Amino acid sequence: MKKSTMYFAFSTVLLILIGVGYVWMQGDLSINGQTGDNKRRGKVSESSVVYDVPKSDLKSKNFVKNAMPTQTGDYTVTRQGVRVRLAEDKPLKGEVTSGPVSYKLRRIQLLENEARTGEAQNVVRKTLNTPDLPKNYTAAEIHYDITNNTNQTILTDGVATVSYGYKDVMTTLGGLINGAELSNEGVAPGSTQEGYAIVWVPKQSVKDFKTFNIEFASTYNADGREVSEKTSKIKVNV
Repeated sequence: MKKSTMYFAFSTVLLILIGVGYVWMQGDLSINGQTGDNKRRGKVSESSVVYDVPKSDLKSKNFVKNAMPTQTGDYTVTRQGVRVRLAEDKPLKGEVTSGPVSYKLRRIQLLENEARTGEAQNVVRKTLNTPDLPKNYTAAEIHYDITNNTNQTILTDGVATVSYGYKDVMTTLGGLINGAELSNEGVAPGSTQEGYAIVWVPKQSVKDFKTFNIEFASTYNADGREVSEKTSKIKVNV
């Protein structure tokens, strides 16, 4: 079985758009003025004002310049002024199947974010469609594999819902955004593709973030006909 995997840089751009509150501009990624991955699609207007990172950050041993942090405890600051700290990076276990389509959870990253400017906070609020998103907030990036056991390409939004113990439910209508590859390019027949979603973890849920529930969306063929229904909800231990 052939496996197709997204590059980490793909998720990094969406992370920066949501978790970091920066720029998605004609496919070019930029953190503090540096340009990177050019494989993304979409636009978010770029700010004319670049946030001046304080010297205290530049001198910190945990500060990462022009890149997303990969070590727990490290952080970066975007040009719009959002500090993003990698708080946790853990493997996940969990599998679910709907008809000929199966899903396997892989890993989760928790990001502690601080919007240092009003503009940065507004960008993230609009992107996540969460008008009450606080200045300091936590986001989670969930990685999983989706396997297409049919003879046709399937398309899907990816994750439908993520819910926590305090009845906080994140959906694509608010608090949750999926990577675009699964809905734009799909999953080829007989192959496995990596997918990911980024979700807001409200403060009351962060305090006891040991489990969460996840549902995956329906899948469709190129003609728009449903191939598999939305999966059942599964409980995942962090």
